[in-house]
Amino acid sequence: MASKVFVTATDTDAGKTWVTASVIRSLLKEGRSSAKALKAIACGLDKAGKNEDIETLLSAQNLDDADQISLFRYALPAAPSQAAAAEGQAVDTDKLVKWCEAQSDDVETCLIEGVGGLMVPITDSWLLSDWIEAMPDAEVWLVVGCKLGAINQTLLTLEKLKQMGRSPTRIFFNATKPEQNDWVAPTRKAVEPFLNQGCTIDCLKYGETTGLTA
Repeated sequence: MASKVFVTATDTDAGKTWVTASVIRSLLKEGRSSAKALKAIACGLDKAGKNEDIETLLSAQNLDDADQISLFRYALPAAPSQAAAAEGQAVDTDKLVKWCEAQSDDVETCLIEGVGGLMVPITDSWLLSDWIEAMPDAEVWLVVGCKLGAINQTLLTLEKLKQMGRSPTRIFFNATKPEQNDWVAPTRKAVEPFLNQGCTIDCLKYGETTGLTA
Protein backbone atom coordinates (compact mmCIF):
# COMPACT_ATOMS: atom_id res chain seq x y z
CA MET A 1 0.00 0.00 0.00
CA ALA A 2 1.35 3.42 -0.97
CA SER A 3 1.85 6.16 1.60
CA LYS A 4 -0.71 8.26 -0.30
CA VAL A 5 -3.97 6.88 -1.67
CA PHE A 6 -6.57 8.85 -3.62
CA VAL A 7 -10.03 7.30 -3.30
CA THR A 8 -12.31 8.12 -6.22
CA ALA A 9 -15.52 6.60 -7.55
CA THR A 10 -17.70 6.04 -10.58
CA ASP A 11 -20.37 8.37 -9.24
CA THR A 12 -21.54 10.24 -6.18
CA ASP A 13 -22.94 8.05 -3.39
CA ALA A 14 -20.96 5.03 -4.64
CA GLY A 15 -19.60 4.39 -1.15
CA LYS A 16 -16.26 6.25 -1.06
CA THR A 17 -16.76 7.38 2.51
CA TRP A 18 -17.87 3.92 3.65
CA VAL A 19 -14.75 2.35 2.14
CA THR A 20 -12.39 5.10 3.33
CA ALA A 21 -13.75 5.01 6.88
CA SER A 22 -13.60 1.22 7.01
CA VAL A 23 -10.00 1.08 5.82
CA ILE A 24 -8.76 3.86 8.13
CA ARG A 25 -10.55 2.19 11.03
CA SER A 26 -8.75 -1.05 10.17
CA LEU A 27 -5.38 0.70 9.94
CA LEU A 28 -5.80 2.32 13.34
CA LYS A 29 -7.01 -0.94 14.87
CA GLU A 30 -3.83 -2.59 13.62
CA GLY A 31 -1.90 -0.04 15.64
CA ARG A 32 -0.86 2.19 12.76
CA SER A 33 -1.38 5.43 14.64
CA SER A 34 0.41 7.33 11.86
CA ALA A 35 -2.49 7.14 9.43
CA LYS A 36 -5.09 9.68 8.38
CA ALA A 37 -8.16 9.93 6.14
CA LEU A 38 -9.01 13.29 4.54
CA LYS A 39 -12.14 14.77 3.00
CA ALA A 40 -10.43 17.85 1.63
CA ILE A 41 -13.54 19.17 -0.13
CA ALA A 42 -17.07 18.61 1.16
CA CYS A 43 -20.27 19.96 -0.36
CA GLY A 44 -23.53 19.80 1.55
CA LEU A 45 -23.81 21.00 5.14
CA ASP A 46 -26.66 20.63 7.61
CA LYS A 47 -28.09 23.47 9.69
CA ALA A 48 -25.30 22.99 12.21
CA GLY A 49 -22.69 23.39 9.47
CA LYS A 50 -21.72 19.73 9.53
CA ASN A 51 -21.15 17.35 6.63
CA GLU A 52 -22.14 13.70 6.95
CA ASP A 53 -19.05 12.34 5.20
CA ILE A 54 -16.71 14.40 7.35
CA GLU A 55 -18.50 13.29 10.52
CA THR A 56 -18.15 9.64 9.45
CA LEU A 57 -14.41 10.01 8.85
CA LEU A 58 -13.91 11.92 12.09
CA SER A 59 -15.68 9.18 14.03
CA ALA A 60 -13.59 6.48 12.36
CA GLN A 61 -10.43 8.27 13.52
CA ASN A 62 -11.64 9.33 16.97
CA LEU A 63 -11.28 12.98 15.97
CA ASP A 64 -13.70 15.83 16.58
CA ASP A 65 -12.52 18.84 14.56
CA ALA A 66 -13.45 19.05 10.87
CA ASP A 67 -10.44 21.29 10.24
CA GLN A 68 -8.20 18.32 11.01
CA ILE A 69 -9.32 16.48 7.87
CA SER A 70 -11.05 19.04 5.64
CA LEU A 71 -10.01 22.27 3.94
CA PHE A 72 -12.98 23.48 1.87
CA ARG A 73 -16.58 23.03 3.01
CA TYR A 74 -19.64 24.44 1.25
CA ALA A 75 -23.33 24.41 2.13
CA LEU A 76 -24.76 23.55 -1.28
CA PRO A 77 -24.81 19.80 -2.16
CA ALA A 78 -23.42 20.24 -5.67
CA ALA A 79 -20.19 20.04 -7.64
CA PRO A 80 -17.46 22.04 -5.85
CA SER A 81 -17.34 24.63 -8.64
CA GLN A 82 -21.05 25.33 -8.17
CA ALA A 83 -21.09 25.02 -4.39
CA ALA A 84 -18.21 27.46 -4.04
CA ALA A 85 -19.73 29.90 -6.57
CA ALA A 86 -22.97 29.93 -4.58
CA GLU A 87 -20.96 31.48 -1.75
CA GLY A 88 -19.07 33.88 -4.03
CA GLN A 89 -15.93 31.78 -3.82
CA ALA A 90 -13.78 29.43 -5.88
CA VAL A 91 -11.65 26.51 -4.76
CA ASP A 92 -7.98 27.49 -4.61
CA THR A 93 -6.51 24.44 -6.35
CA ASP A 94 -2.88 25.24 -5.50
CA LYS A 95 -3.82 25.54 -1.85
CA LEU A 96 -5.81 22.30 -2.09
CA VAL A 97 -2.91 20.27 -3.49
CA LYS A 98 -0.35 21.76 -1.10
CA TRP A 99 -2.64 21.09 1.87
CA CYS A 100 -3.13 17.45 0.85
CA GLU A 101 0.61 17.00 0.37
CA ALA A 102 1.36 18.57 3.76
CA GLN A 103 -1.22 16.39 5.50
CA SER A 104 0.25 13.32 3.79
CA ASP A 105 3.79 14.22 4.81
CA ASP A 106 2.76 14.16 8.48
CA VAL A 107 1.73 10.48 8.47
CA GLU A 108 2.86 7.12 7.10
CA THR A 109 -0.44 6.45 5.33
CA CYS A 110 -2.92 9.03 4.07
CA LEU A 111 -6.24 8.29 2.38
CA ILE A 112 -7.58 11.24 0.37
CA GLU A 113 -11.27 10.92 -0.46
CA GLY A 114 -12.33 12.80 -3.56
CA VAL A 115 -15.74 14.17 -4.51
CA GLY A 116 -18.03 12.37 -6.95
CA GLY A 117 -16.35 10.95 -10.04
CA LEU A 118 -13.35 11.83 -12.20
CA MET A 119 -15.02 14.52 -14.28
CA VAL A 120 -16.54 16.53 -11.43
CA PRO A 121 -15.57 20.21 -11.80
CA ILE A 122 -13.55 21.47 -8.85
CA THR A 123 -13.41 24.89 -10.53
CA ASP A 124 -14.70 26.08 -13.90
CA SER A 125 -11.45 24.91 -15.52
CA TRP A 126 -10.11 22.17 -13.23
CA LEU A 127 -11.60 18.69 -12.79
CA LEU A 128 -11.17 16.02 -10.14
CA SER A 129 -8.97 14.19 -12.66
CA ASP A 130 -6.66 17.23 -12.62
CA TRP A 131 -6.49 16.94 -8.83
CA ILE A 132 -5.32 13.34 -9.16
CA GLU A 133 -2.76 14.32 -11.81
CA ALA A 134 -1.45 17.03 -9.48
CA MET A 135 -0.59 14.28 -6.98
CA PRO A 136 1.48 11.90 -9.14
CA ASP A 137 2.77 9.75 -6.29
CA ALA A 138 -0.70 8.88 -4.96
CA GLU A 139 -2.04 5.39 -5.59
CA VAL A 140 -5.60 5.42 -7.00
CA TRP A 141 -8.44 3.31 -5.59
CA LEU A 142 -11.79 3.14 -7.37
CA VAL A 143 -15.15 2.57 -5.67
CA VAL A 144 -17.96 1.26 -7.87
CA GLY A 145 -21.56 1.71 -6.77
CA CYS A 146 -23.16 -1.46 -8.13
CA LYS A 147 -26.44 -0.58 -9.81
CA LEU A 148 -27.96 -0.39 -13.27
CA GLY A 149 -25.51 1.58 -15.42
CA ALA A 150 -22.49 0.85 -13.23
CA ILE A 151 -20.68 -1.23 -15.85
CA ASN A 152 -20.70 1.62 -18.36
CA GLN A 153 -19.66 4.16 -15.72
CA THR A 154 -16.85 1.92 -14.52
CA LEU A 155 -15.43 1.21 -17.96
CA LEU A 156 -15.50 4.91 -18.84
CA THR A 157 -13.71 5.71 -15.58
CA LEU A 158 -11.12 2.98 -16.15
CA GLU A 159 -10.46 4.27 -19.67
CA LYS A 160 -9.91 7.81 -18.39
CA LEU A 161 -7.58 6.61 -15.63
CA LYS A 162 -5.65 4.52 -18.17
CA GLN A 163 -5.22 7.58 -20.40
CA MET A 164 -3.86 9.41 -17.37
CA GLY A 165 -1.44 6.59 -16.62
CA ARG A 166 -3.16 6.13 -13.26
CA SER A 167 -5.05 2.83 -13.52
CA PRO A 168 -6.41 1.84 -10.10
CA THR A 169 -4.41 -0.51 -7.92
CA ARG A 170 -7.54 -1.49 -6.02
CA ILE A 171 -11.24 -1.57 -6.92
CA PHE A 172 -14.27 -1.98 -4.68
CA PHE A 173 -17.54 -3.32 -6.07
CA ASN A 174 -19.94 -1.96 -3.48
CA ALA A 175 -23.67 -2.28 -2.80
CA THR A 176 -24.92 0.92 -1.19
CA LYS A 177 -28.43 -0.48 -0.69
CA PRO A 178 -29.66 -4.01 0.16
CA GLU A 179 -31.37 -4.30 -3.22
CA GLN A 180 -28.02 -3.74 -4.95
CA ASN A 181 -26.43 -6.89 -3.50
CA ASP A 182 -27.35 -8.92 -6.58
CA TRP A 183 -25.55 -6.41 -8.81
CA VAL A 184 -22.13 -6.90 -7.20
CA ALA A 185 -21.08 -10.23 -8.76
CA PRO A 186 -22.27 -9.51 -12.33
CA THR A 187 -20.71 -6.04 -12.27
CA ARG A 188 -17.39 -7.53 -11.23
CA LYS A 189 -17.63 -10.23 -13.88
CA ALA A 190 -18.18 -7.67 -16.63
CA VAL A 191 -15.47 -5.27 -15.46
CA GLU A 192 -12.70 -7.65 -14.37
CA PRO A 193 -11.33 -8.36 -17.89
CA PHE A 194 -10.58 -4.64 -18.25
CA LEU A 195 -8.58 -4.31 -15.02
CA ASN A 196 -4.81 -4.13 -14.92
CA GLN A 197 -3.06 -7.28 -13.80
CA GLY A 198 -2.43 -7.12 -10.06
CA CYS A 199 -5.37 -4.83 -9.28
CA THR A 200 -6.82 -5.88 -5.92
CA ILE A 201 -10.56 -6.60 -6.06
CA ASP A 202 -12.98 -6.22 -3.14
CA CYS A 203 -16.65 -7.18 -3.37
CA LEU A 204 -18.88 -5.67 -0.70
CA LYS A 205 -22.50 -6.43 -0.07
CA TYR A 206 -24.56 -3.75 1.68
CA GLY A 207 -23.00 -2.80 5.02
CA GLU A 208 -20.24 -5.38 4.71
CA THR A 209 -16.74 -4.69 5.99
CA THR A 210 -15.51 -8.28 6.38
CA GLY A 211 -12.01 -8.45 4.98
CA LEU A 212 -11.98 -4.74 4.19
CA THR A 213 -8.49 -3.94 5.40
CA ALA A 214 -5.53 -2.01 4.09
